[in-house]
Amino acid sequence: MHTLDNPLQPAAKNPQAGTAALCFITALPLDNVVQHFHNLKVPITAGPVERTGTLGPILSVYIRDPDGNLIEVANAL
Repeated sequence: MHTLDNPLQPAAKNPQAGTAALCFITALPLDNVVQHFHNLKVPITAGPVERTGTLGPILSVYIRDPDGNLIEVANAL
């Protein structure tokens, strides 16, 4: 969950109290995921970038859903 006064970056397009970021961990190589997004003409908001996930280091890319919410797709490192 993000706080309204200091949302994590990148954040939802319109962060509000209780806004959550959604992260999918995939076994597919992140290069394949990025290429798939490019093929679908889905803009990448940020990444690939190294982050710390719940279970340790991850490599992430960020996209937005049609409502502007942030979606993270990552590989465990």
